[in-house]
Amino acid sequence: MIRSTKTWQAVAFTAVAGLALSACGTTDTGGGSSSADDGDCNFKIAAMGALSGANASIVIPSVDGAQLALDQWDGGDCTVSLERFDTEGDPAKATPVATQIAGDESFIGVIGGAFSGETRATKTIYQDGGIPMVSQSATATDLTQDEPVEVFHRLVPYDDYQGVAIAKYLTDEAGASKVFVIDNAEAYGEPLADRVAETLGDKMVQRDKTEVGQTDFAPTISKIESAKPDAIMYGGYIAEAAPLLKQIRDAGIEAPFIGGDGLYGADFGNAVGAAGEGAVVMCPCAPIEDDSTFADDFEEEFGGKPGAYAAEGYDAMTVFLKGLEDGARNRADMLEFVNSYTGEGLSKDIAFDENGDVPADQVSYWAYKNEGGTLTPEVEVKPGS
Repeated sequence: MIRSTKTWQAVAFTAVAGLALSACGTTDTGGGSSSADDGDCNFKIAAMGALSGANASIVIPSVDGAQLALDQWDGGDCTVSLERFDTEGDPAKATPVATQIAGDESFIGVIGGAFSGETRATKTIYQDGGIPMVSQSATATDLTQDEPVEVFHRLVPYDDYQGVAIAKYLTDEAGASKVFVIDNAEAYGEPLADRVAETLGDKMVQRDKTEVGQTDFAPTISKIESAKPDAIMYGGYIAEAAPLLKQIRDAGIEAPFIGGDGLYGADFGNAVGAAGEGAVVMCPCAPIEDDSTFADDFEEEFGGKPGAYAAEGYDAMTVFLKGLEDGARNRADMLEFVNSYTGEGLSKDIAFDENGDVPADQVSYWAYKNEGGTLTPEVEVKPGS
């Protein structure tokens, strides 16, 4: 569960200015460039992800959470800025961004990538640059289990766990025995759906694929009508899930609909409208406790409640700031610090295994039900229990 903000976090705000995205997609909050080896503590942290477009609500809250952690930090002699890079979640757009960040020695850490595809496309660039990454939300299993790189770490468990959790929810909570599984044929959605299908076994009645950018799902709707499932699972993002679900309901299909954490954004309820009432989204993010000051602090600074992965963004920034407090003054020192980091975070107790993953005992998921346009926590699902 998400814990209350610690006393050390409640210090006076650091003066950090300028959060508007520039024309090049970068936000500079005032930190200057400095040689990583000159002994000064004058650095930048990059945040890379979809800051615009249909899926931005999955990413922006986490970057705002990172900004809140920075604003609440007493940096002493250190000057640190957060720079935002809008990749739209597109691997092709993320690659030159990563090259720019890796080539600028004033960047000592990266929060992200936020999506799995952009992370897969850039992690070797960051590895070559020796710059540590802490992702708040990239969950594809292969990022750490196939050809891991030393610089990559993440605060969320990988999709092998999520697939099991979704399948468990479908059978144990929804009582489904004939599940229609759909994915978006993309780096995140396809392997997630693969794991759901594998776990369901003969309880999956049929499988189908869509495409990123697709808006007409008539062929899939026809297959669903023929299969007559008692539940539908979708692996992908909001941009395609919304029109798909609307067309499912327009066809008179009332089977329960569940998606992975790619749908866990504040825009989900607005995007799906009335068709999304009762839809369930699984996420490895615990509800924020009522007595936590984090929610109040976040709302005071950004004018709204914390959204998707806001606490994980806060934790990612905190790891880097703790590294600076510990004396890290270059990328090699910061990487060594992050590799061995342990600490109590807002989202969970934080540690990274040899592949950069969170420990198995910290793996837990929550099913959020869309009620009146708001994703409301319904039940915790532990894939290993």
